Amino acid sequence: MAGENFLQRELGRVLSKYRKLKGFTKEQAVWFLGTSKTIYDSYESGKLQYPEPGILGDWLRDLGAPQAAIDDAKAKAKWIRQGNPANWLEQAPSGFDHFTQIELIAETIFIHEDAFVPGLFQTPAYADAVVATNPNMTAELRRDAVGFRIQRGESLFSRPGGPPQIQAVIAERALTIFRGTDIYEPQVEHLAERNRIEGVEIFVVPSGTSHASNGRSYRIMTFADKKDPDVVYQENLFGSHYEADKERVARCRTLSSATLPVALGLEEWRDTDADR
Repeated sequence: MAGENFLQRELGRVLSKYRKLKGFTKEQAVWFLGTSKTIYDSYESGKLQYPEPGILGDWLRDLGAPQAAIDDAKAKAKWIRQGNPANWLEQAPSGFDHFTQIELIAETIFIHEDAFVPGLFQTPAYADAVVATNPNMTAELRRDAVGFRIQRGESLFSRPGGPPQIQAVIAERALTIFRGTDIYEPQVEHLAERNRIEGVEIFVVPSGTSHASNGRSYRIMTFADKKDPDVVYQENLFGSHYEADKERVARCRTLSSATLPVALGLEEWRDTDADR
Protein backbone atom coordinates (compact mmCIF):
# COMPACT_ATOMS: atom_id res chain seq x y z
CA MET A 1 0.00 0.00 0.00
CA ALA A 2 1.21 3.50 -0.81
CA GLY A 3 0.56 4.76 2.73
CA GLU A 4 2.67 1.98 4.21
CA ASN A 5 5.54 2.63 1.81
CA PHE A 6 5.47 6.30 2.71
CA LEU A 7 5.65 5.52 6.42
CA GLN A 8 8.54 3.12 5.93
CA ARG A 9 10.53 5.80 4.12
CA GLU A 10 9.57 8.32 6.79
CA LEU A 11 10.81 6.03 9.55
CA GLY A 12 14.04 5.59 7.61
CA ARG A 13 14.48 9.36 7.42
CA VAL A 14 13.90 9.68 11.17
CA LEU A 15 16.52 7.02 11.89
CA SER A 16 18.96 8.70 9.50
CA LYS A 17 18.35 12.09 11.12
CA TYR A 18 19.25 10.96 14.64
CA ARG A 19 22.16 8.86 13.42
CA LYS A 20 23.66 11.95 11.78
CA LEU A 21 22.92 14.11 14.82
CA LYS A 22 24.87 11.56 16.84
CA GLY A 23 27.75 12.07 14.42
CA PHE A 24 27.76 8.48 13.19
CA THR A 25 28.34 7.03 9.76
CA LYS A 26 26.18 4.00 8.96
CA GLU A 27 29.10 1.71 9.75
CA GLN A 28 29.61 3.37 13.14
CA ALA A 29 25.89 3.12 13.89
CA VAL A 30 25.90 -0.60 13.08
CA TRP A 31 28.73 -1.16 15.56
CA PHE A 32 27.19 1.13 18.21
CA LEU A 33 23.76 -0.49 18.00
CA GLY A 34 25.13 -4.03 17.93
CA THR A 35 23.36 -5.07 14.74
CA SER A 36 24.39 -6.02 11.19
CA LYS A 37 24.73 -3.77 8.16
CA THR A 38 21.97 -5.67 6.35
CA ILE A 39 19.47 -5.23 9.16
CA TYR A 40 20.31 -1.58 9.79
CA ASP A 41 20.19 -0.69 6.08
CA SER A 42 16.80 -2.38 5.74
CA TYR A 43 15.42 0.05 8.34
CA GLU A 44 17.13 3.28 7.28
CA SER A 45 16.44 2.70 3.58
CA GLY A 46 12.77 2.03 4.29
CA LYS A 47 13.01 -1.28 2.42
CA LEU A 48 12.05 -3.46 5.38
CA GLN A 49 8.36 -4.07 4.75
CA TYR A 50 7.38 -4.51 8.40
CA PRO A 51 9.75 -2.67 10.77
CA GLU A 52 9.64 -3.97 14.34
CA PRO A 53 8.54 -1.19 16.73
CA GLY A 54 10.63 -2.37 19.67
CA ILE A 55 13.89 -2.51 17.74
CA LEU A 56 13.23 0.85 16.09
CA GLY A 57 12.41 2.45 19.44
CA ASP A 58 15.53 1.05 21.10
CA TRP A 59 17.76 2.30 18.30
CA LEU A 60 16.28 5.80 18.37
CA ARG A 61 16.67 5.93 22.14
CA ASP A 62 20.32 4.87 21.90
CA LEU A 63 20.90 7.49 19.20
CA GLY A 64 19.59 10.19 21.53
CA ALA A 65 16.16 10.84 20.01
CA PRO A 66 13.61 12.54 22.32
CA GLN A 67 10.83 10.39 23.75
CA ALA A 68 8.20 12.09 21.58
CA ALA A 69 10.07 11.08 18.42
CA ILE A 70 10.50 7.53 19.72
CA ASP A 71 6.80 7.18 20.56
CA ASP A 72 5.79 8.58 17.18
CA ALA A 73 8.10 6.21 15.29
CA LYS A 74 6.90 3.18 17.24
CA ALA A 75 3.27 4.12 16.62
CA LYS A 76 3.90 4.40 12.87
CA ALA A 77 5.71 1.05 12.81
CA LYS A 78 2.79 -0.59 14.61
CA TRP A 79 0.35 0.96 12.14
CA ILE A 80 2.30 -0.51 9.22
CA ARG A 81 2.05 -3.96 10.73
CA GLN A 82 -1.64 -3.86 11.63
CA GLY A 83 -3.43 -6.85 10.18
CA ASN A 84 -0.29 -8.35 8.64
CA PRO A 85 1.10 -11.82 9.46
CA ALA A 86 4.43 -10.22 10.35
CA ASN A 87 2.89 -9.04 13.64
CA TRP A 88 3.85 -12.40 15.16
CA LEU A 89 7.03 -10.66 16.35
CA GLU A 90 5.02 -9.15 19.18
CA GLN A 91 4.16 -12.64 20.44
CA ALA A 92 7.57 -14.21 19.76
CA PRO A 93 9.26 -16.04 22.63
CA SER A 94 12.07 -14.10 24.27
CA GLY A 95 15.33 -14.28 22.32
CA PHE A 96 13.81 -14.77 18.87
CA ASP A 97 13.46 -11.13 17.78
CA HIS A 98 16.94 -10.66 16.30
CA PHE A 99 16.82 -13.97 14.44
CA THR A 100 13.43 -13.35 12.89
CA GLN A 101 14.58 -10.01 11.51
CA ILE A 102 17.61 -11.69 9.93
CA GLU A 103 15.51 -14.56 8.60
CA LEU A 104 13.13 -12.19 6.81
CA ILE A 105 15.93 -10.53 4.82
CA ALA A 106 18.11 -13.59 4.15
CA GLU A 107 18.93 -14.44 0.55
CA THR A 108 19.49 -18.15 1.16
CA ILE A 109 18.78 -20.47 4.08
CA PHE A 110 20.14 -23.99 4.53
CA ILE A 111 18.44 -25.98 7.28
CA HIS A 112 19.37 -29.27 8.87
CA GLU A 113 16.99 -30.59 11.52
CA ASP A 114 17.77 -33.81 13.32
CA ALA A 115 14.86 -34.13 15.75
CA PHE A 116 11.84 -32.24 14.41
CA VAL A 117 10.44 -30.75 11.22
CA PRO A 118 11.77 -27.15 11.01
CA GLY A 119 9.40 -24.65 12.59
CA LEU A 120 8.98 -22.85 9.26
CA PHE A 121 7.42 -26.01 7.81
CA GLN A 122 5.31 -27.24 10.73
CA THR A 123 1.54 -27.60 10.74
CA PRO A 124 -0.30 -26.30 13.82
CA ALA A 125 -0.91 -29.85 15.07
CA TYR A 126 2.75 -30.83 14.65
CA ALA A 127 3.94 -27.61 16.30
CA ASP A 128 1.62 -28.16 19.26
CA ALA A 129 2.87 -31.72 19.73
CA VAL A 130 6.49 -30.55 19.65
CA VAL A 131 6.00 -27.62 22.00
CA ALA A 132 4.15 -29.91 24.41
CA THR A 133 7.39 -31.84 24.98
CA ASN A 134 8.78 -28.83 26.87
CA PRO A 135 7.76 -29.33 30.53
CA ASN A 136 8.36 -25.64 31.28
CA MET A 137 5.59 -24.46 28.96
CA THR A 138 2.37 -23.20 30.52
CA ALA A 139 -0.80 -23.52 28.45
CA GLU A 140 -0.60 -19.83 27.54
CA LEU A 141 3.07 -19.98 26.54
CA ARG A 142 2.40 -23.13 24.55
CA ARG A 143 -0.40 -21.44 22.61
CA ASP A 144 1.75 -18.38 21.92
CA ALA A 145 4.73 -20.49 20.84
CA VAL A 146 2.61 -22.47 18.37
CA GLY A 147 1.11 -19.28 16.95
CA PHE A 148 4.57 -17.80 16.62
CA ARG A 149 5.89 -20.78 14.67
CA ILE A 150 3.00 -20.86 12.24
CA GLN A 151 2.87 -17.12 11.59
CA ARG A 152 6.65 -16.96 11.30
CA GLY A 153 6.48 -19.45 8.44
CA GLU A 154 3.58 -17.66 6.76
CA SER A 155 5.45 -14.35 6.95
CA LEU A 156 8.57 -15.77 5.35
CA PHE A 157 6.74 -17.56 2.54
CA SER A 158 4.56 -14.53 1.79
CA ARG A 159 7.55 -12.17 1.75
CA PRO A 160 7.34 -9.60 -1.08
CA GLY A 161 9.37 -10.94 -3.98
CA GLY A 162 9.08 -14.48 -2.67
CA PRO A 163 10.87 -16.42 0.07
CA PRO A 164 14.63 -16.92 0.22
CA GLN A 165 16.23 -19.84 -1.59
CA ILE A 166 15.74 -22.63 0.95
CA GLN A 167 17.23 -26.10 1.22
CA ALA A 168 15.87 -28.07 4.17
CA VAL A 169 17.23 -31.48 5.17
CA ILE A 170 15.08 -33.32 7.70
CA ALA A 171 15.77 -36.57 9.54
CA GLU A 172 13.12 -39.16 8.69
CA ARG A 173 12.42 -39.77 12.37
CA ALA A 174 11.21 -36.17 12.65
CA LEU A 175 8.22 -37.34 10.62
CA THR A 176 7.83 -40.99 11.53
CA ILE A 177 7.56 -40.27 15.26
CA PHE A 178 3.98 -39.30 14.40
CA ARG A 179 3.24 -42.07 11.92
CA GLY A 180 -0.11 -43.65 12.73
CA THR A 181 -1.49 -40.43 14.24
CA ASP A 182 -3.64 -37.66 12.78
CA ILE A 183 -0.53 -35.47 12.65
CA TYR A 184 1.50 -37.50 10.15
CA GLU A 185 -0.28 -37.27 6.79
CA PRO A 186 -1.21 -33.55 7.02
CA GLN A 187 2.38 -32.71 7.96
CA VAL A 188 3.82 -34.67 5.03
CA GLU A 189 1.36 -33.03 2.64
CA HIS A 190 2.21 -29.59 4.05
CA LEU A 191 5.88 -30.26 3.31
CA ALA A 192 4.94 -31.28 -0.23
CA GLU A 193 3.09 -27.99 -0.72
CA ARG A 194 6.09 -25.99 0.45
CA ASN A 195 8.38 -28.11 -1.70
CA ARG A 196 6.46 -27.01 -4.80
CA ILE A 197 7.34 -23.35 -4.17
CA GLU A 198 10.03 -22.10 -6.53
CA GLY A 199 13.41 -22.03 -4.83
CA VAL A 200 12.38 -24.36 -2.00
CA GLU A 201 13.91 -27.85 -1.82
CA ILE A 202 13.11 -30.33 0.94
CA PHE A 203 15.11 -33.50 1.53
CA VAL A 204 14.71 -36.40 3.96
CA VAL A 205 17.54 -38.49 5.42
CA PRO A 206 16.29 -42.09 5.82
CA SER A 207 16.50 -43.55 9.31
CA GLY A 208 19.63 -45.58 9.94
CA THR A 209 21.71 -43.51 7.52
CA SER A 210 25.08 -42.48 8.90
CA HIS A 211 25.99 -38.92 7.96
CA ALA A 212 28.07 -35.95 9.08
CA SER A 213 25.17 -33.89 10.49
CA ASN A 214 23.70 -36.71 12.57
CA GLY A 215 22.66 -35.39 15.97
CA ARG A 216 22.99 -31.74 14.92
CA SER A 217 20.42 -29.07 14.05
CA TYR A 218 21.60 -25.82 12.45
CA ARG A 219 20.85 -23.20 9.82
CA ILE A 220 23.16 -21.26 7.55
CA MET A 221 21.95 -17.91 6.21
CA THR A 222 23.50 -15.71 3.54
CA PHE A 223 22.59 -12.19 2.44
CA ALA A 224 22.49 -10.22 -0.80
CA ASP A 225 25.08 -7.74 0.48
CA LYS A 226 28.30 -9.74 0.40
CA LYS A 227 29.83 -7.41 2.97
CA ASP A 228 27.54 -9.02 5.53
CA PRO A 229 28.89 -12.24 7.03
CA ASP A 230 27.12 -15.55 6.67
CA VAL A 231 25.34 -16.55 9.86
CA VAL A 232 24.85 -19.89 11.59
CA TYR A 233 21.76 -20.16 13.73
CA GLN A 234 20.88 -22.88 16.22
CA GLU A 235 17.70 -23.26 18.23
CA ASN A 236 15.89 -25.79 20.36
CA LEU A 237 12.96 -25.85 22.75
CA PHE A 238 14.96 -24.16 25.49
CA GLY A 239 16.93 -21.44 23.76
CA SER A 240 18.56 -20.11 20.63
CA HIS A 241 21.62 -18.26 19.39
CA TYR A 242 23.30 -17.21 16.18
CA GLU A 243 26.90 -16.45 15.32
CA ALA A 244 28.94 -15.21 12.37
CA ASP A 245 32.25 -16.85 13.30
CA LYS A 246 33.91 -17.84 10.01
CA GLU A 247 35.23 -21.14 11.34
CA ARG A 248 31.83 -22.11 12.72
CA VAL A 249 30.11 -21.23 9.44
CA ALA A 250 32.73 -23.15 7.44
CA ARG A 251 32.29 -26.17 9.70
CA CYS A 252 28.53 -26.18 9.15
CA ARG A 253 29.02 -25.80 5.39
CA THR A 254 31.26 -28.86 5.43
CA LEU A 255 28.59 -30.78 7.33
CA SER A 256 25.84 -29.72 4.94
CA SER A 257 27.90 -30.64 1.86
CA ALA A 258 28.55 -34.10 3.29
CA THR A 259 24.90 -34.62 4.30
CA LEU A 260 23.02 -33.66 1.13
CA PRO A 261 24.32 -36.60 -0.96
CA VAL A 262 22.76 -39.16 1.41
CA ALA A 263 19.37 -37.42 1.57
CA LEU A 264 16.39 -38.21 -0.66
CA GLY A 265 14.29 -35.55 -2.35
CA LEU A 266 10.93 -35.27 -0.61
CA GLU A 267 8.92 -36.84 -3.43
CA GLU A 268 11.41 -39.69 -3.80
CA TRP A 269 11.19 -40.30 -0.07
CA ARG A 270 7.38 -40.26 -0.21
CA ASP A 271 7.49 -42.95 -2.88
CA THR A 272 9.71 -45.16 -0.73
CA ASP A 273 7.58 -44.44 2.33
CA ALA A 274 4.41 -45.47 0.47
CA ASP A 275 6.00 -48.82 -0.42
CA ARG A 276 6.52 -49.77 3.23
